[in-house]
Amino acid sequence: TARLDAAPRGVQGELYIAGDGLARGYQGRPDLTASRFVACPFGAPGERMYRTGDLVRWGEDGRLQYIGRTDFQVKIRGFRIELGEIEHVLAEHPAVAQAVAIVREDRVGDQRLVAYAVPAGKSDPAALDVPALMALLRERLPEYMVPAAIVPLAALPTSPSGKLDRAALPAPDHGEAASGRAPANEREETLCRLFADLLGREQIGVDDDFFASGGHSLLATRLSGRIRKEFGIDSKVTMVFRNPTVAQLALCIQELTAPDQNRPRRANRPQLRQMTVQE
Repeated sequence: TARLDAAPRGVQGELYIAGDGLARGYQGRPDLTASRFVACPFGAPGERMYRTGDLVRWGEDGRLQYIGRTDFQVKIRGFRIELGEIEHVLAEHPAVAQAVAIVREDRVGDQRLVAYAVPAGKSDPAALDVPALMALLRERLPEYMVPAAIVPLAALPTSPSGKLDRAALPAPDHGEAASGRAPANEREETLCRLFADLLGREQIGVDDDFFASGGHSLLATRLSGRIRKEFGIDSKVTMVFRNPTVAQLALCIQELTAPDQNRPRRANRPQLRQMTVQE
């Protein structure tokens, strides 16, 4: 934090180095020295420590676990996200040898988190269980940090110097309608159109999952608003999360718009008549 508090065990933080042997600074770079070498609140007066830019945390075994770089902290849809945290969770899966996460903007104004995974043991990338990896991320990370897609790769692209070439990472291919099942009624046709418009797809099948097809929480909010306008119902974004396919949403909308046939009718109350007492 800005107060340079020590992070407790299990909580990630930036790694600072201090003590004997610490360099005095960067030669000929006073600006960089001032930003990287800061006063040490844990040592003697005048002692300094070096900001490494590495994100780490103490493990249960007392060892430091490397998470990623602070340089790769991004802000998307109002949330600050450590890309290294996503990569760390993915790399912990035994089927994954390497993982990287980036922010893509393949459509203007539509930023999305995308992760890339290289399978362990030189396995076929197509055999990587992407739904299982997504389930792992949703279990370990908040929803806003879950990528819109995970792209399996045989190897990560590198520059001539051997470093990761993030610009060469391919765009995710969500493909066309996975289900192949066409809409059966006007309600499903409307939802397919809304899905396709928001996801930037030409085709959507009624059994396609909104989030597996590239949707995220912000798009889910927009979809909820479109549904409210198209069908005249009080739709909430939770309805999209609980019913992520066209078929599920269509059924939910049908239940909300259809008259309740099961509600018992009230019995006709007898008309109250004014009675007078005759003496």
